[in-house]
Parts: sequence; structure tokens; C-alpha cells
Amino acid sequence: MFETHKLFCRRCYLILLLLCFVPTLYAQSNLSISGSVKDESGLEIIGASIAVKGTTKGALTDLDGQFTLGDVPVNSTLVISYIGYISQHIKVTNASPLKITLKEDVYTLDDVVVVGYGVQRKSDLTGAVSSIKPGDAIKSVPSGNISDAMQGKMSGLTVVSGSGDPSKNNTMRIRGMGSISGDEGPLLVIDGFIGGQLQALNPSDIESIEVLKDASATAVYGSRGANGVILVTTKSPKEKMSVSFNSFLSLNTIAKKPDTLSPYEFAKLANAYGTEYFSSKGEPTKTYFSAEELEDFRTGANKGYDYFDAITNDPAVAQNYELSIAGGTDKISVLASTRYNKTEGIIKNNSKELYNYRLKTDLKIKSWLDAGVNIFGRYTSHTGPRMAQYNGALVGAIHYPVTSGPYDEEGEYINRYPLSNSPVINPMALVNESDNKMTYQHNQIQGYLNFKIVDGLTFRSQLGISLTNEHNTESFNSKSYEAFANGLTKATAYSNKGTVFLNTNTLNYVKEFNENHRVNLTGVFEQYSSKIYWHRTTARNLQFEELGANALGWADSNKSEASSENIVSTMQSWMIRANYALLNRYMFTASIRGDGTSRLAKKWDYFPSMSVAWDVMQEKFMSNANWLNQLKLRFGYGVVGNQAIAPYQMYSQISPRPTPTGGTTYVFTRPAGDNLGWERNEQLNFGADVGFWGGRFTVNLDFYKRASKKLLLELQQPVHMGYKSKMFNAGEIENKGVEATFSLDPIVNPNFSWNTNLSLNYNQGKFTKIPTREKFQLLSGEYEASIVRMIEGEKISTFWGYNYLGVWQPDQVNAPFIGADGVETGKTNGEVYGVVAGNPRYEDKNKNGKYDKDDQGIIGSGQPTFNWGWSNTFEYKNFDLSIMIIGFHGFDIYNATRQIGYNLLPSQSKDVVTPMAELKNRWTPENMNTDIPGFMAEKNSTKGFYSNRFTEKGDFVRVKSITLGYSLPKTVCAKAGINNLRFYASVKNPFTITKYKGLDPEATLGSPLTQGIDWGAYPNSRDYIFGLNFSF
Repeated sequence: MFETHKLFCRRCYLILLLLCFVPTLYAQSNLSISGSVKDESGLEIIGASIAVKGTTKGALTDLDGQFTLGDVPVNSTLVISYIGYISQHIKVTNASPLKITLKEDVYTLDDVVVVGYGVQRKSDLTGAVSSIKPGDAIKSVPSGNISDAMQGKMSGLTVVSGSGDPSKNNTMRIRGMGSISGDEGPLLVIDGFIGGQLQALNPSDIESIEVLKDASATAVYGSRGANGVILVTTKSPKEKMSVSFNSFLSLNTIAKKPDTLSPYEFAKLANAYGTEYFSSKGEPTKTYFSAEELEDFRTGANKGYDYFDAITNDPAVAQNYELSIAGGTDKISVLASTRYNKTEGIIKNNSKELYNYRLKTDLKIKSWLDAGVNIFGRYTSHTGPRMAQYNGALVGAIHYPVTSGPYDEEGEYINRYPLSNSPVINPMALVNESDNKMTYQHNQIQGYLNFKIVDGLTFRSQLGISLTNEHNTESFNSKSYEAFANGLTKATAYSNKGTVFLNTNTLNYVKEFNENHRVNLTGVFEQYSSKIYWHRTTARNLQFEELGANALGWADSNKSEASSENIVSTMQSWMIRANYALLNRYMFTASIRGDGTSRLAKKWDYFPSMSVAWDVMQEKFMSNANWLNQLKLRFGYGVVGNQAIAPYQMYSQISPRPTPTGGTTYVFTRPAGDNLGWERNEQLNFGADVGFWGGRFTVNLDFYKRASKKLLLELQQPVHMGYKSKMFNAGEIENKGVEATFSLDPIVNPNFSWNTNLSLNYNQGKFTKIPTREKFQLLSGEYEASIVRMIEGEKISTFWGYNYLGVWQPDQVNAPFIGADGVETGKTNGEVYGVVAGNPRYEDKNKNGKYDKDDQGIIGSGQPTFNWGWSNTFEYKNFDLSIMIIGFHGFDIYNATRQIGYNLLPSQSKDVVTPMAELKNRWTPENMNTDIPGFMAEKNSTKGFYSNRFTEKGDFVRVKSITLGYSLPKTVCAKAGINNLRFYASVKNPFTITKYKGLDPEATLGSPLTQGIDWGAYPNSRDYIFGLNFSF
């Protein structure tokens, strides 16, 4: 019995001893696994999923494609997945670092997109985001500016080439215009750093571009994201060093010339004017050109002078060179690039030069610490002639008489019109005597530290310093416009130096508990400060005009001016965001941001957002829908703010003014905006993402409504207030619309493929509140602004003027005048209105017998309601062909350039008649079936009337680009030791279909508040481009 009990005790002791060692044995059998995940080209994959099969353990790769996963059992299986790539299963046998390469699955969705302050699985995305691959875009639309290649490619983003001037940037708007005072376009974020310009980037350095469109996506940027956000990610270098070189030469030509009379036709027209006009006044007729002069024009003995041809380059030349060097190791990666671009404008003496550079370095200091430095900058300089609305070179050249050359016998400019002999600056002087140079230098230094605190938790601190230096000079000699207009030579020098600091601190927690639960938490604290100092000096009556702005002291001191200002502004912000994915099908995102600014009296405001999404394809009832591979529904709501005013506007302002006696007085120029607060943009979004046939056909559809409230608006004030206007949080704008993108791969095989993409944007923007008694407001400014009204309930950029009824006919002139009461007054229309047959006729709405402000109304709108882009890419063996077509519809153009040709604008005096071809169809007793008035004197002048006589339909369809390329076969490249060599030829703007009579309908769309007004708009050119892409 004792022996049996003893044996039992021994066995129990042995069992207890084994149980004590079980945890130790178990722990020794578990491993900590680390490694990297890359694609086939060697690029790190961000956000790839690493999960232990059959458990809830998992992790995501970080920004460097690295991961660490602890407590992994030996002989377990890791599942590495990334949507868009084929999943891998790897058996764990030891703790050696894993180097995993995923192969792309061309028929699945790209998994990760860059969002504000981080990355996110595309499958978990709840906001409205569009993206493109810049490499493909630039390949189809070669350009030194990536925004050219973005046009028409992404729904919700409208890109307009609003000027052919090479120094001007494209106009970009996301879902319409949401502010009056601060609509500066979308915020640009490059590699997580806020600020910058697309022109500062080499297009070939860009890896991806995402556009955040709805408020649920942009609210994390607060006031900076009020007009949408464009996120740019540059390429991360591969471990193997690579060198790429891209270059093109472009010959830019005039796409359309004005319809102008020949010298012979114009001379005949001038004589007709001398007969018809003076006869209508009962005065002796005038003959401007003799029979001999007419014969010389007819035979070509006197060829006259084509001013439009004389001021234009045909062709203008553009050249672009880009060089990038990239490489590194597992500890360091470097990207260095530079670019040179020089572009001549199609107007002579108009050009731009650009140099930029970038040095991007990323370091892996420790397994828990990453760092990086990004240094980049650009230098631009441009020159150009006087292109102003008043006496600008383009309008002057279009309407100057073609029978007279620019120089007299002594080689001096003829600064008088040949018919009226009235003084005017010759268009050639505006071009030839232009001496100005604008230079801009921007250098930016950015650095970051990224700490991996624990599994899934990272802290990133980054600092960006931006240094800008602008220097502009203008010199006006004795032959220049300034000397002609004011009788004095003049020179101006302007400098502007700016320093911006931006510190962003981001705490991220990303955890994938299992395939059913994922969280992504982000917290941000941000500090911003800006300091700008500018100085301007103007000197007149130069003693040595050839020195110009280089010797401002050598001038009349009594006529010189100097001014300067130091501007400081600051802002602090914080943001919290949470994203949660449940069961791979239900996604929730919420955020709130607080912004405090020095610009407003009400410093702080808070901007929340929330969005949800349902991935319907993950539901069991969709398991048999094999023809459908994606069906996702999204809803979002959010609020963003806007501090849309310049610094110090919450304070009153006085300004110095010189007195005639040489002293100085001070004038009250602006009242204090002492109660100004943030603008608020509220936006609702409903969206759907659908994919068919394994992803070969995808549809992205969004419906949105954007309400911009508490707009900072200058409201007109009564005269007794002592100031014309004061800024209030007053107006409201509403944008609502639909946007869709359709992408289809009709043919995919090794030798031939075809991809087609259609992007559609419908947006209607209108003023919903203008708090004035008349419910409308004038825009501040002249020229284009004088045509537009902000009217409650009407579209943005609404034209205001008279209703043109055509030409007074004899029977209408002699008909009895009927007043507002419907009773004849005993007088004829001719007697009451003071008109004769052939005069222009307008609607007298109140029937009071005269044309006054009560007869004015809406005569058009320059805001397009619908635009689209359609791109097609074909690849056959080593050849590629791309065609890009865009269209803008539902808008009008007010052709002020054409109105100037009739000498009907008071600020634009032309000769008695201009060489416009349509004047041949004017009213005469023999040609009464026309709406063009005759050369008949007016008793009551209608000069200065804006009317729908000059409102034209602006709709156009434009073939934006056709590109044909050839790449050397890979076998040939391999033998030559290079990666690729591609040659291409492209033509930009080859065809435009439009009924608009002016030079370029697209060039009128550059300014959102005054869209659709052609007041000497600089037209876009037709470009013939030849280039190559080379890498090794």
C-alpha cells in the first residue's frame, strides 16, 4: 500500500514539474517575425496585410513596407495579402527576416490610397477620392506640368488651361467654387508635407496623385482643405540604382487667327464708313483712301500690315529636360532630380524659364526609428509685353487698321490711328518696348522622424521650412506705353521675401486584430507661421532711361514713390480621426479638427466629419454574382472652414497719399472687420463604386451638395458711412452635382490592349444668399468685373446688361411709341428714342422711352454646368497611341474683345472702324436682314452698353492631345544594358469644335468669379511635340 502511494506521489510530482515547464516550452516554440513586402519592381508596398492563418494575429506593413509580428507559432502559416496583388502563403520555421515579393493581379483593386496624414486600405475608404497614375497620364499627354495631364482624367476635378501665357498656371477647382474672397484652388500636399506647387515637381518623379473631394475626406485638413485637397506621393527609390532622362521639344503655333479683312477690303470698308456715317449726320462724306491707294491694296503693291501676325511667334519653341537618379540600400534611399524648361509664348517677348531640383533621402536608423529629408526648390523667370485689358497688345493688334504700318519714315512709332488721327499707342510698341522681368525663387526644406513605439503605434514629427524670394522689375522708356500715356519714363522694382514654418506631429495606431476587425486611429497637432516682407519703389522721369530699374535713384525725386509692408500670420490646429472596418464590409470614419488663426476676430472654430461605407460584395447573398467583383456604397458628411481674408483685415486701415504740394496726407481706406469669423463649407456625399468582369469595367459615381455659408464678403455701404464697403460673414453659395468615372478594358492580350476612361462632371453653383436690399452685389474691380453680378438665386459669373433686339428697321422707327400704360403718345419710336433705321435696338422693359438701369437684366452666365474628359490608350506590341478629348458645356462667353472692335466700350477707344470681317454684313438699306448695326450716327449713344448682343454660346469639344509612341523591345534594351527607350510624337489642341467666334473658348474660363468673359484673353496654342523617355 505504501509503495503504491509512493508511486502515485512520484507521478503527481512529475506531472506538476512538466506543467511548470509547459509555458516555457511553449514560449520557446513561438517566434518574432519581421520582414519587408515589395512588388515585382522593388517598390515597398504600404499597408500589406500579414496574418497568421487560423488566428486573430496580424499586422500591416508601414510606410517603408516593413512589418514585425510577435508571438508567431513555429510551423504556422503567414498569409500575405494586398488587394491588387496575388496573396502568398509562407510557412514559418525560423525567425529569419522575410523578403516577400508580391505579384500584381491586374484584375483586382489597388488596395492602399494616400489619405490625409496617412494611408488607408482602399477597401476601407469611406470618402470620395479620385486617383490617377501620373506615369500613364504623362505618357498620353506629354507636358512639363503634371496638371495638363490631369485634365479630364478624374471626376470632381476640373482643370482649365485659362491662358496661353506660359507664366500662368492652370486653373483647378474641385466641385465648383466655394468662396468669394478666398477661392485659391485646392490644397497641395506633397509626401505628407502641406504646401508647394505642381510646377515644382518633375512629372516623372510622381508615383501617385489622389484628389480628396468631399468634406469627410478633406475635413482633416480643416481650413486648408476648404477647396479640396490634392495629395502627391513621389517615388520611393529602388535598391538598385536607376537613372532616367526625359526630354521633349515643342513647336507651338497659333490655333486660330481672328477673322480680319485684307488691306483692300478694309480700305473699301473705311470709305463706306466715310459715306454712310457722315451722310446719316447730314455732313459731307469723307474718302479715306483714294482710287490709286485702293488699287495698290488690291494688286498687292501695298501689302498693308498684319499686326496680329507681327506680334505673334509662329512657331514659338518650348523645350523640357528632366533627369532623375534614384537608388539605395535597405538602410538608405535617395532620389535626386532636376529639370530645365524654357517656353516661348505665342506672343512675342513673352517667355518663361524654369529650373527645379529635388533631393529626397530616407534613412532607417534603427528598427524603431526612421528619418528623412526632402530638399527641393525652383527658380522661374518670365517676361511679357503689356497684355492688360486696357490698351493691351493682343486687343490692339486684332483691331488696329491693317492699311498702316507701325513706323514712320524716320523709324519712329506711328502712335495715331490712320483714319481718325486720334492718339493711340502702336501695338508694336507694346510688344517691342516691353522691358520687364519677374523672377521667383522657392526653396523648401522638410524633415521628419518616425518612431515605432509598439506594434501598430507610430509617432511622426515633421518640420517644413519654406523660403521664397520674388524680384520683379519693369522699365518704361520714352517709346513705351507709360511714356505715351503719362508723358514720363518710369521704372519699378519690387521684392518679396517670405518664410513659412509648418510643424506637424502625427500619432497613428493601425491594428488588424483579424480579418473581421481593423482600426486606424490618427491624432494630429500642427503649428504654422508665415512672415512676408515686401518692398516696392517706383521712379519717374528717368535721367538715364537705358538703365531703367537698375538706377532708380537717377530720377525725379518729387515723382518717386516707395512702399513696404511686413505681414505675419499664424495658425494652430489639432485633429482626431478614427477609422473602423467590421467584417470587411462595414466601414466607419469620423474626425474632428480645430483651427485657430490670427487673421480673424473669432479665432477658433471646429469642423467635424463622418462617413460610412458598405461593401455589398462581402455579403453572402452576393456570392453567386460572379459577373460583379465590386459593389460599395458610401455616405459622408463633413464641415470645413476657410479663413478667406488677408492678414490684418480685422483692423481698420489708413493709407498715405501724396499731396500736390509735395506733402503727405492719410486717408481712411478700410473699416475694421472686428467681428469676422470662419467661413463654413458643409457637404453631403452619396457614392457608389462598382466593378464588373474581374475589374475590367469599373464605375465610380458620386452625388454631392456643398453649402458654403458665412462667406466673407465685401458689402456695399451707404455713402454717409464714409467708406464704400465693409467685410462681413454674409453670403452663401451652393454647389450641387453629379460626377462619374467609367473605366473599361475592352481588349487585353499580350500583343494588343485598349483602355478607355470617361470622366463626367455636372455641377451647378449659385448664390443662395446675398444680404443686400436688391439681393445682388457688384464685384469689386473693373473690366470683367463690371459685366458680372452676384445675384441671389442665380449662377456664379452671371452677366448683367441689356437685352439686344437687333437693328431698328424703318417700319419700327416710324411706328407709334406705346408707353407703359399701353397708350400711344402721339410720337414715333424714332422721336422718343432718338434713333434712325440701322441703329442698335434694345429692350425698354419699363416702356419709359429711354434705356436705363431698370431695363437691365441677366444676359448669360460663364459658369459651365457640365464638363467631361474621354481618354483612350491603345498598345500594339511596342507601339502606343493615346487620344484625349475634353468638353465643356452649358455656359456663355461675353465677347468683350468683339465689342471693342465696334468701338462700344468707353475705356477702349479704337479707330472709327476696325478690320473685323463681320462688319461687311452690317445694316444698309440694301442689307436689312442682319443684326449688325449700320454706320449710322446715334443721337443717344449706346457706347458702354453691356448686352447679349455680345453673348455667345461657349460650349466646345476639344481634342486635347494625340500621342504616338514607340518603345524599343525589352530584348534589345537588355542587350544594350538599358531599362527602356521610348520615342514619341504628340500634338496638343489639334481640333476644337465650337460656335464661339473668338480665338479660344477655354481661355475664358481661368477666373472662377468672372468665368466666360473674353476681354483680350490670351489663347492657347496648338503644340507639336517630339520627345523621348530613357532609363538605365
